[in-house]
Amino acid sequence: MRILHNEKGIALITSLMFTVLSLVMTMALLSMITAGMKSSGAMKRYKTTNEAAYGGMDIILKDLITANFGHKDETASGYLASMNGYLGNLVDNNSLTLSTCLQEKLKFPKSQWSASCKTDVSLNAKSAFDVSFNLNATPLPGQTAQPYTVYSKIVDTMDRKFVVFRNHSSITITQAGNSDTSTFALEGGSTTDGAGVSVPHYPYMYRIEIQAERAQNALEKSKISIQYAY
Repeated sequence: MRILHNEKGIALITSLMFTVLSLVMTMALLSMITAGMKSSGAMKRYKTTNEAAYGGMDIILKDLITANFGHKDETASGYLASMNGYLGNLVDNNSLTLSTCLQEKLKFPKSQWSASCKTDVSLNAKSAFDVSFNLNATPLPGQTAQPYTVYSKIVDTMDRKFVVFRNHSSITITQAGNSDTSTFALEGGSTTDGAGVSVPHYPYMYRIEIQAERAQNALEKSKISIQYAY
């Protein structure tokens, strides 16, 4: 009986239990902090990559496609040389690459694309891309520049279709796209511009896939889909 009621060492056991509980709480807190830091870093990297994708989109839509109509009669190699000079301050080290299908996809609906340009119309912009370039990047102090590579592909070019009703029946009319490639229609004008009524512009509708990724780490990437009418 004397041994059973002996309470020697209970303080040690109690302190060990509190120590283990404190360690568990500390490890849980450290785990939560580490997970939060990783999540914050991943979100920061994604937002940066996403901004690169939208920046690449602006270059493609506002520069490459618009400038294409001013060089639509050039050969593929001539167009590439013209665009490399045109985008010299935006594209890193003349890294612009254009497929021979780009001009064809801009000028004709998908039904009139050549067989070689229809081989890969998947939504993967990096696979059989039409446009690729590296965005210029400003390096941090003591570090090398880490540019982003942008890939883009037109996966569909659609005619403008509208329905009219004649003799109590509907008729679908297909209008050839890009009826005006002068780019003047894209610019604002005053109310005094033009003495008559101008003919409306009928654009093609493009489905464009864009992917931006860190050149040194392809896991940092962002994908966007665009529906665009010139």
